[in-house]
Amino acid sequence: MLLGRQQMNEYIQAMKLVIYTALRQLPGKLGRRYERKYMRRQALIEFEKAIHRSEGMTCIDLGANIGEYTRKMASGTKQVIAFEPDPWAYAALQTNVAGLDNVKIENAAAGASESTVLLYRHARFEENPALNSQSSSVISGNRKLSEDGAIEIQQVNFITYLEDLNEDIGLLKMDIEGAEVDLLEALFDRPDILNRIDHIFAETHERLILGHEPRVNALRERAKLIKQPYINLYWP
Repeated sequence: MLLGRQQMNEYIQAMKLVIYTALRQLPGKLGRRYERKYMRRQALIEFEKAIHRSEGMTCIDLGANIGEYTRKMASGTKQVIAFEPDPWAYAALQTNVAGLDNVKIENAAAGASESTVLLYRHARFEENPALNSQSSSVISGNRKLSEDGAIEIQQVNFITYLEDLNEDIGLLKMDIEGAEVDLLEALFDRPDILNRIDHIFAETHERLILGHEPRVNALRERAKLIKQPYINLYWP
């Protein structure tokens, strides 16, 4: 019996997970490589489950870009608050979530402090904004970015934002191109706020930013000791 396209894709993804599960047991660098692949695959699976568990709750998308995951989160939850600081991506996000009454957009970066900051874009941003806007960051250490033409934007103190919001959060997705390290460190120091969040999925960018690898490793060790929320720091 021939499989349909969706069934074939699901089969391929399932086989990848089986392979990664086995190869992550290898010693040394190769094992660590497949450990990351396994954890990223698991993150996507757990993310879908988290959306279902967050029905009737508010979710937050930090680094929403043009809204791929914002739309997924909005399909099964009460409200999604989407943060996107890049002007080009923000305009595309507005278009892509038009008609979704349960999506609120914040044209700002989310960080550990309230300030005006510079947003750095990919050195080849203009060649393909749809792709390269994904790299826009308030952290200048990323070697992909150019300091020429950096844009002034507003950065919101996300800890204060959550305090003022004063409600439980079903799902927090964080893909903010290096700024997640400062924010996660600040968030981990506030168990009173962490206890109001059910799931956190964050992409880390330690390979691109000098000095972030030991900090990310420390965050992963801290995350293992935190019972609430579920934390996955291997968002793909």
